[in-house]
Amino acid sequence: MADLYALDLAFDLVEGTPEAVLAEIRRQLAPDAGLLGARGPAWRVGGMLVGEFAPSLRGGWALTARQEIHEEQLPDVEDFLLTVAPHIRPPGPVGRIRHYEYESPDLLVLREGRVVQLSLDPR
Repeated sequence: MADLYALDLAFDLVEGTPEAVLAEIRRQLAPDAGLLGARGPAWRVGGMLVGEFAPSLRGGWALTARQEIHEEQLPDVEDFLLTVAPHIRPPGPVGRIRHYEYESPDLLVLREGRVVQLSLDPR
């Protein structure tokens, strides 16, 4: 059995986000190399794999990514979110994550400078 997850991220970063954080995001979006770099049809979670990062119309930066993440990559996802969390324009959800066999995703929400996972469906 494959332990794959659909990871969807969508959030804005504030103006003044350090260049080192912006560089890390760009590195993770690198095709076939970064955590958010896959493009094209997803293998198990359906839909397309995408990753976009650009200046936001409200100032700062905007990130949208949809990726298929293997269970072994979950610590990398956590590290990435710890890096960007202090710079996310609050409040609210920043994404969701769903095991490919489940119907309901868990929300990823910014709370007190951290991204926490909230289950929508008790399993």
